Amino acid sequence: MTNDKKLIVVLAIPTLQGGGAERIVINLATGFVQKNCEVHIVLTLKNLIAFELEPNKQFKIHFFKKYYRWIPKAIRGFILSPILDKFIIEKCGNPDLVLSSLEPTDRMLCHSKLNTYLIIQNTPSKEGGNNENMKNIYTKKPVVCCSKGVQKDFNQLFFSQFSSCYIYNPVDVNFIRKKSVEFKPEYYNYLVHVARFKEQKRHDILIKAYCKSGIKEILVLVGSGPTQEKCRRLVNDLGLNEKVIFVGFQSNHYPFIKNSRLMVLSSDFEGLPTVVTEALALNIPVISTDCPSGPSELLPNRNLCPVGNIERLAQLMRRASDNPIDFIHPLNKKFNLDFAVNKYIDLI
Repeated sequence: MTNDKKLIVVLAIPTLQGGGAERIVINLATGFVQKNCEVHIVLTLKNLIAFELEPNKQFKIHFFKKYYRWIPKAIRGFILSPILDKFIIEKCGNPDLVLSSLEPTDRMLCHSKLNTYLIIQNTPSKEGGNNENMKNIYTKKPVVCCSKGVQKDFNQLFFSQFSSCYIYNPVDVNFIRKKSVEFKPEYYNYLVHVARFKEQKRHDILIKAYCKSGIKEILVLVGSGPTQEKCRRLVNDLGLNEKVIFVGFQSNHYPFIKNSRLMVLSSDFEGLPTVVTEALALNIPVISTDCPSGPSELLPNRNLCPVGNIERLAQLMRRASDNPIDFIHPLNKKFNLDFAVNKYIDLI
């Protein structure tokens, strides 16, 4: 950057609990620091940080501590927006760019007077929410979609006076590779799935397809969430207790990916699955359901199968397990941190 004055960038998100959107915020914060920006992360819901942050991180984290659940949702954002704007300016200075992630934060910052963009991390038509509610949030500011598929879906669903664009969620390749060798899991020669246990991720499809595949490798499930107990019961019912391993949420899941034989994704829909880009950065083969957006922008057709099709996923598992090298695919430079951050700086 040629200007002596540092650009001030604010990344706002409800929490830094373990999830793809939260990981992306940390990646972007790191990338903006590398571009000599002054970087702040603002947590708008809970002062919760579930990730291991580098001790020499050069960005600041602030907690917008306001008890606002008593305010009706319909007017909550409008009332809190000027208060949040003031908080940001007091804590961070006058920002050149504010990037908002996830609906509770977007609800406030869609009314912001600052140079704010709302990042859409999932396919809007598949979210199952109220379209009118989403329209009232995501047509009030320009949006950045995490993939071409998400942008296409957004433009078909909403008419907005503001522009939309897509910038792929980036991965910090150097960080991933460094963290991936911190330890070795006790398991070997296994398949891995890394995701929060929720309906969208379709662990049930994954487990049934794994059972049908008959492959000898164990399946390691990394994550936690509301559908986990239901999945444990399914594993028990299918007699897979010795072959399917639940390891829970891992603040550093990269060694589980690096030491796996194959990563499998079974979701009904995705925006852009971060774990797939992470696996590609570690040169690990990946197979996935062909969600409406996301996986097809990362993987070739041979690595994809139809959403919700247990038989086809089982077949693909068998092929990939037998010949994993055939399913390795390089990570395009468009998913690198430097590339994405330059795109965001162009928005200023």
